[in-house]
Amino acid sequence: MNTPATSQTAVEARVEAAIATFPDLDAVTTVYRPALPSVASPSYHAVESDSFDVVANGGKFHLFLRLGADEVADLVNDEIAFLAATRFADLGFSPRPLGRNAAQRAVFSTSLDVPWRAARIDDLMQDGPVSRLIAMQKTIASGVPFGRPWSVFDGIDQLWGLLQAANATLPEDAGWLLRAMAPIRDAIAAAGTDLKPAHGDPHSSNVMIGPDGALQLVDFDMAGDIDPYYQLGVQMNELFLFESQMRPLLEMHDGHVSDGAFNRCRLYAAADDLYWALRGSLLEMRSPRRSVEFLKYAQWRFLRCRMLVGRPGFEELIRSL
Repeated sequence: MNTPATSQTAVEARVEAAIATFPDLDAVTTVYRPALPSVASPSYHAVESDSFDVVANGGKFHLFLRLGADEVADLVNDEIAFLAATRFADLGFSPRPLGRNAAQRAVFSTSLDVPWRAARIDDLMQDGPVSRLIAMQKTIASGVPFGRPWSVFDGIDQLWGLLQAANATLPEDAGWLLRAMAPIRDAIAAAGTDLKPAHGDPHSSNVMIGPDGALQLVDFDMAGDIDPYYQLGVQMNELFLFESQMRPLLEMHDGHVSDGAFNRCRLYAAADDLYWALRGSLLEMRSPRRSVEFLKYAQWRFLRCRMLVGRPGFEELIRSL
Protein backbone atom coordinates (compact mmCIF):
# COMPACT_ATOMS: atom_id res chain seq x y z
CA MET A 1 0.00 0.00 0.00
CA ASN A 2 1.07 3.58 -0.63
CA THR A 3 1.35 6.29 1.98
CA PRO A 4 0.87 9.99 1.20
CA ALA A 5 4.61 10.56 1.43
CA THR A 6 5.30 8.19 -1.48
CA SER A 7 3.15 9.77 -4.17
CA GLN A 8 4.60 9.20 -7.65
CA THR A 9 1.90 10.02 -10.20
CA ALA A 10 -0.69 12.69 -10.89
CA VAL A 11 -3.44 10.27 -9.88
CA GLU A 12 -1.71 9.50 -6.60
CA ALA A 13 -1.35 13.23 -5.97
CA ARG A 14 -5.13 13.54 -6.41
CA VAL A 15 -5.67 10.69 -3.94
CA GLU A 16 -3.50 12.40 -1.37
CA ALA A 17 -5.15 15.76 -1.89
CA ALA A 18 -8.52 14.10 -1.28
CA ILE A 19 -7.27 12.28 1.83
CA ALA A 20 -5.86 15.51 3.23
CA THR A 21 -9.30 17.13 3.13
CA PHE A 22 -11.23 14.22 4.66
CA PRO A 23 -11.62 15.04 8.37
CA ASP A 24 -11.71 11.45 9.63
CA LEU A 25 -8.39 10.47 8.05
CA ASP A 26 -4.91 11.13 9.35
CA ALA A 27 -2.96 11.91 6.19
CA VAL A 28 0.27 10.67 7.81
CA THR A 29 -0.88 7.16 8.74
CA THR A 30 -3.50 6.50 6.06
CA VAL A 31 -2.51 4.06 3.32
CA TYR A 32 -4.15 3.27 -0.02
CA ARG A 33 -3.91 0.95 -2.99
CA PRO A 34 -5.66 0.57 -6.36
CA ALA A 35 -8.95 -1.26 -5.92
CA LEU A 36 -10.14 -2.22 -9.38
CA PRO A 37 -8.45 -2.90 -12.72
CA SER A 38 -9.80 -0.99 -15.73
CA VAL A 39 -11.38 -3.26 -18.35
CA ALA A 40 -13.46 -2.13 -21.34
CA SER A 41 -13.93 -5.51 -23.03
CA PRO A 42 -15.77 -7.77 -22.49
CA SER A 43 -17.17 -5.76 -19.55
CA TYR A 44 -17.03 -1.96 -19.33
CA HIS A 45 -15.68 -1.80 -15.80
CA ALA A 46 -13.82 0.94 -13.88
CA VAL A 47 -12.66 2.72 -17.03
CA GLU A 48 -14.06 6.19 -16.33
CA SER A 49 -12.60 6.50 -12.85
CA ASP A 50 -9.67 5.48 -10.66
CA SER A 51 -10.64 3.54 -7.55
CA PHE A 52 -8.69 2.95 -4.35
CA ASP A 53 -9.00 1.03 -1.11
CA VAL A 54 -8.15 3.40 1.74
CA VAL A 55 -7.17 2.07 5.17
CA ALA A 56 -6.65 4.11 8.34
CA ASN A 57 -6.45 3.68 12.12
CA GLY A 58 -4.27 0.60 11.94
CA GLY A 59 -6.60 -1.21 9.59
CA LYS A 60 -9.79 -0.53 11.54
CA PHE A 61 -11.16 2.08 9.12
CA HIS A 62 -11.80 0.94 5.53
CA LEU A 63 -13.04 3.30 2.80
CA PHE A 64 -13.51 3.18 -0.94
CA LEU A 65 -12.27 6.19 -2.88
CA ARG A 66 -13.40 6.93 -6.43
CA LEU A 67 -11.75 9.61 -8.57
CA GLY A 68 -13.71 10.64 -11.65
CA ALA A 69 -11.57 10.55 -14.79
CA ASP A 70 -10.69 13.96 -16.18
CA GLU A 71 -11.48 12.84 -19.73
CA VAL A 72 -15.20 12.49 -18.95
CA ALA A 73 -15.57 15.55 -16.71
CA ASP A 74 -17.64 17.33 -19.37
CA LEU A 75 -20.01 14.34 -19.59
CA VAL A 76 -20.76 13.95 -15.88
CA ASN A 77 -22.65 16.07 -13.35
CA ASP A 78 -20.72 15.29 -10.17
CA GLU A 79 -23.24 16.99 -7.87
CA ILE A 80 -26.13 14.88 -9.19
CA ALA A 81 -24.01 11.75 -9.01
CA PHE A 82 -23.27 12.41 -5.33
CA LEU A 83 -26.93 13.24 -4.64
CA ALA A 84 -27.94 9.94 -6.26
CA ALA A 85 -25.39 7.99 -4.23
CA THR A 86 -26.69 9.58 -1.03
CA ARG A 87 -30.33 8.98 -1.86
CA PHE A 88 -29.75 5.36 -2.89
CA ALA A 89 -27.79 4.72 0.31
CA ASP A 90 -30.74 6.08 2.29
CA LEU A 91 -32.87 3.45 0.56
CA GLY A 92 -30.33 0.74 1.36
CA PHE A 93 -29.47 0.32 -2.31
CA SER A 94 -25.84 1.49 -2.38
CA PRO A 95 -22.75 1.98 -0.22
CA ARG A 96 -22.94 5.09 1.97
CA PRO A 97 -21.09 8.11 0.53
CA LEU A 98 -19.09 9.75 3.32
CA GLY A 99 -17.54 12.78 1.70
CA ARG A 100 -16.77 14.53 -1.55
CA ASN A 101 -13.85 16.62 -2.75
CA ALA A 102 -15.16 18.55 -5.73
CA ALA A 103 -11.75 19.84 -6.83
CA GLN A 104 -10.37 16.31 -7.16
CA ARG A 105 -13.68 14.84 -8.37
CA ALA A 106 -13.28 12.45 -5.44
CA VAL A 107 -15.92 10.61 -3.43
CA PHE A 108 -15.28 8.55 -0.30
CA SER A 109 -17.78 5.83 0.56
CA THR A 110 -18.11 2.79 2.77
CA SER A 111 -16.31 -0.22 1.38
CA LEU A 112 -18.00 -3.38 0.14
CA ASP A 113 -15.50 -6.05 1.13
CA VAL A 114 -15.38 -9.74 0.23
CA PRO A 115 -17.68 -11.61 -0.41
CA TRP A 116 -19.19 -8.66 -2.31
CA ARG A 117 -18.27 -8.68 -6.01
CA ALA A 118 -19.37 -7.13 -9.27
CA ALA A 119 -22.32 -9.02 -10.74
CA ARG A 120 -21.88 -10.93 -13.97
CA ILE A 121 -24.42 -11.18 -16.75
CA ASP A 122 -25.25 -14.76 -15.80
CA ASP A 123 -26.02 -13.61 -12.24
CA LEU A 124 -28.62 -11.11 -13.44
CA MET A 125 -30.14 -13.46 -16.02
CA GLN A 126 -31.75 -15.34 -13.15
CA ASP A 127 -35.32 -14.37 -12.18
CA GLY A 128 -34.53 -13.70 -8.51
CA PRO A 129 -31.69 -11.18 -8.89
CA VAL A 130 -33.14 -9.35 -11.90
CA SER A 131 -36.57 -9.05 -10.27
CA ARG A 132 -34.93 -7.58 -7.14
CA LEU A 133 -32.96 -5.15 -9.30
CA ILE A 134 -36.08 -4.01 -11.14
CA ALA A 135 -37.92 -3.58 -7.83
CA MET A 136 -35.05 -1.37 -6.60
CA GLN A 137 -35.23 0.71 -9.76
CA LYS A 138 -38.99 1.17 -9.41
CA THR A 139 -38.54 2.33 -5.82
CA ILE A 140 -35.94 4.86 -6.99
CA ALA A 141 -38.31 6.02 -9.75
CA SER A 142 -41.01 6.77 -7.19
CA GLY A 143 -38.82 9.36 -5.48
CA VAL A 144 -38.28 13.10 -5.95
CA PRO A 145 -36.71 14.10 -9.30
CA PHE A 146 -32.99 14.85 -9.31
CA GLY A 147 -33.37 17.96 -11.44
CA ARG A 148 -31.22 16.57 -14.26
CA PRO A 149 -33.48 15.55 -17.14
CA TRP A 150 -31.50 13.36 -19.51
CA SER A 151 -32.23 11.73 -22.85
CA VAL A 152 -29.98 9.28 -24.66
CA PHE A 153 -30.67 11.27 -27.85
CA ASP A 154 -29.32 14.46 -26.27
CA GLY A 155 -26.32 12.42 -25.15
CA ILE A 156 -25.75 11.19 -28.70
CA ASP A 157 -25.91 14.76 -30.01
CA GLN A 158 -23.33 15.89 -27.45
CA LEU A 159 -20.92 13.06 -28.22
CA TRP A 160 -21.32 13.44 -31.97
CA GLY A 161 -20.46 17.13 -31.70
CA LEU A 162 -17.35 16.39 -29.62
CA LEU A 163 -16.18 13.72 -32.05
CA GLN A 164 -16.74 15.90 -35.08
CA ALA A 165 -14.83 18.76 -33.46
CA ALA A 166 -11.94 16.36 -32.83
CA ASN A 167 -11.99 15.04 -36.44
CA ALA A 168 -12.51 11.53 -35.10
CA THR A 169 -12.35 8.52 -37.39
CA LEU A 170 -15.66 6.66 -37.19
CA PRO A 171 -17.13 3.71 -39.11
CA GLU A 172 -18.35 4.56 -42.60
CA ASP A 173 -21.96 3.95 -41.62
CA ALA A 174 -21.82 6.05 -38.42
CA GLY A 175 -23.72 8.86 -40.16
CA TRP A 176 -26.42 6.40 -41.25
CA LEU A 177 -26.77 5.15 -37.67
CA LEU A 178 -27.02 8.73 -36.44
CA ARG A 179 -29.76 9.53 -38.97
CA ALA A 180 -31.64 6.40 -37.86
CA MET A 181 -31.99 7.95 -34.41
CA ALA A 182 -34.11 10.88 -35.64
CA PRO A 183 -37.34 8.93 -36.34
CA ILE A 184 -36.90 7.00 -33.08
CA ARG A 185 -36.53 10.23 -31.16
CA ASP A 186 -39.54 11.78 -32.90
CA ALA A 187 -41.74 8.73 -32.31
CA ILE A 188 -40.89 8.55 -28.61
CA ALA A 189 -41.46 12.28 -28.20
CA ALA A 190 -44.82 12.02 -29.97
CA ALA A 191 -45.86 9.10 -27.76
CA GLY A 192 -44.81 11.04 -24.66
CA THR A 193 -42.29 10.34 -21.91
CA ASP A 194 -42.59 10.42 -18.14
CA LEU A 195 -39.16 11.17 -16.70
CA LYS A 196 -38.36 9.51 -13.38
CA PRO A 197 -35.25 9.51 -11.16
CA ALA A 198 -32.98 6.65 -12.17
CA HIS A 199 -29.54 5.16 -11.66
CA GLY A 200 -29.31 5.31 -15.44
CA ASP A 201 -26.50 2.80 -16.03
CA PRO A 202 -27.78 -0.65 -15.10
CA HIS A 203 -25.00 -2.69 -16.70
CA SER A 204 -24.03 -5.73 -14.65
CA SER A 205 -20.63 -4.28 -13.70
CA ASN A 206 -22.47 -1.48 -11.86
CA VAL A 207 -24.34 -3.94 -9.67
CA MET A 208 -22.62 -5.54 -6.68
CA ILE A 209 -23.83 -8.88 -5.43
CA GLY A 210 -23.22 -10.00 -1.87
CA PRO A 211 -24.29 -12.43 0.82
CA ASP A 212 -27.58 -14.24 0.19
CA GLY A 213 -27.86 -12.53 -3.21
CA ALA A 214 -28.10 -9.00 -1.79
CA LEU A 215 -27.64 -6.27 -4.42
CA GLN A 216 -26.09 -2.80 -4.28
CA LEU A 217 -25.75 -0.19 -7.02
CA VAL A 218 -22.47 1.60 -7.73
CA ASP A 219 -21.26 4.22 -10.24
CA PHE A 220 -23.76 7.06 -10.35
CA ASP A 221 -22.34 9.14 -13.21
CA MET A 222 -25.40 8.53 -15.41
CA ALA A 223 -27.99 9.26 -12.71
CA GLY A 224 -30.76 11.64 -13.66
CA ASP A 225 -34.43 11.94 -14.53
CA ILE A 226 -34.90 9.46 -17.35
CA ASP A 227 -37.65 7.56 -19.15
CA PRO A 228 -37.80 4.27 -17.16
CA TYR A 229 -38.15 2.28 -20.38
CA TYR A 230 -34.70 3.46 -21.43
CA GLN A 231 -33.12 1.86 -18.37
CA LEU A 232 -35.20 -1.27 -18.80
CA GLY A 233 -34.32 -1.51 -22.49
CA VAL A 234 -30.63 -1.29 -21.64
CA GLN A 235 -30.98 -4.18 -19.19
CA MET A 236 -32.82 -6.33 -21.70
CA ASN A 237 -30.19 -5.67 -24.31
CA GLU A 238 -27.28 -6.63 -22.07
CA LEU A 239 -28.77 -9.72 -20.48
CA PHE A 240 -30.49 -11.54 -23.34
CA LEU A 241 -30.11 -12.32 -27.01
CA PHE A 242 -33.72 -13.21 -27.78
CA GLU A 243 -36.80 -11.04 -27.37
CA SER A 244 -38.73 -13.96 -25.89
CA GLN A 245 -36.25 -13.82 -22.98
CA MET A 246 -36.57 -10.04 -22.65
CA ARG A 247 -40.33 -9.79 -22.33
CA PRO A 248 -40.52 -11.18 -18.75
CA LEU A 249 -38.45 -8.18 -17.58
CA LEU A 250 -41.19 -5.87 -18.85
CA GLU A 251 -43.78 -7.93 -16.99
CA MET A 252 -41.70 -7.60 -13.81
CA HIS A 253 -41.59 -3.85 -14.37
CA ASP A 254 -45.16 -3.12 -15.48
CA GLY A 255 -47.07 -6.14 -14.26
CA HIS A 256 -48.01 -6.94 -17.85
CA VAL A 257 -46.50 -6.87 -21.35
CA SER A 258 -47.65 -4.44 -24.02
CA ASP A 259 -46.18 -4.27 -27.51
CA GLY A 260 -45.85 -0.49 -27.35
CA ALA A 261 -43.79 -0.51 -24.15
CA PHE A 262 -41.67 -3.44 -25.29
CA ASN A 263 -40.94 -1.84 -28.64
CA ARG A 264 -39.97 1.39 -26.88
CA CYS A 265 -37.46 -0.60 -24.85
CA ARG A 266 -36.00 -2.13 -28.01
CA LEU A 267 -35.70 1.25 -29.73
CA TYR A 268 -33.96 2.67 -26.68
CA ALA A 269 -31.55 -0.28 -26.81
CA ALA A 270 -30.47 0.71 -30.32
CA ALA A 271 -29.94 4.31 -29.20
CA ASP A 272 -27.98 3.20 -26.13
CA ASP A 273 -25.68 1.10 -28.30
CA LEU A 274 -24.93 4.12 -30.46
CA TYR A 275 -24.42 6.32 -27.40
CA TRP A 276 -21.82 4.01 -25.85
CA ALA A 277 -20.18 3.34 -29.22
CA LEU A 278 -19.63 7.09 -29.54
CA ARG A 279 -18.54 7.43 -25.91
CA GLY A 280 -16.05 4.61 -26.34
CA SER A 281 -14.74 6.26 -29.52
CA LEU A 282 -14.25 9.54 -27.66
CA LEU A 283 -12.40 7.83 -24.83
CA GLU A 284 -10.19 6.03 -27.35
CA MET A 285 -8.99 9.51 -28.31
CA ARG A 286 -8.95 11.12 -24.88
CA SER A 287 -7.99 8.50 -22.31
CA PRO A 288 -4.42 8.04 -21.10
CA ARG A 289 -5.28 4.38 -20.38
CA ARG A 290 -3.69 2.92 -23.50
CA SER A 291 -4.06 -0.65 -22.24
CA VAL A 292 -7.87 -0.34 -22.11
CA GLU A 293 -9.62 -1.53 -25.27
CA PHE A 294 -11.98 1.38 -25.83
CA LEU A 295 -11.90 0.92 -29.59
CA LYS A 296 -12.84 -2.76 -29.33
CA TYR A 297 -15.71 -1.87 -27.02
CA ALA A 298 -16.91 0.90 -29.34
CA GLN A 299 -16.80 -1.39 -32.36
CA TRP A 300 -18.91 -3.98 -30.54
CA ARG A 301 -21.53 -1.38 -29.66
CA PHE A 302 -21.56 -0.06 -33.25
CA LEU A 303 -22.07 -3.63 -34.46
CA ARG A 304 -24.97 -4.35 -32.13
CA CYS A 305 -26.64 -1.04 -33.03
CA ARG A 306 -26.15 -1.83 -36.73
CA MET A 307 -27.70 -5.28 -36.29
CA LEU A 308 -30.82 -3.90 -34.63
CA VAL A 309 -31.33 -0.83 -36.83
CA GLY A 310 -30.77 -2.84 -40.01
CA ARG A 311 -32.94 -5.83 -39.22
CA PRO A 312 -36.21 -6.47 -41.09
CA GLY A 313 -39.19 -4.91 -39.36
CA PHE A 314 -37.22 -2.26 -37.49
CA GLU A 315 -39.35 0.55 -38.93
CA GLU A 316 -42.45 -1.23 -37.67
CA LEU A 317 -41.14 -0.84 -34.12
CA ILE A 318 -41.08 2.93 -34.65
CA ARG A 319 -44.58 3.01 -36.09
CA SER A 320 -45.92 0.91 -33.23
CA LEU A 321 -45.30 3.66 -30.68
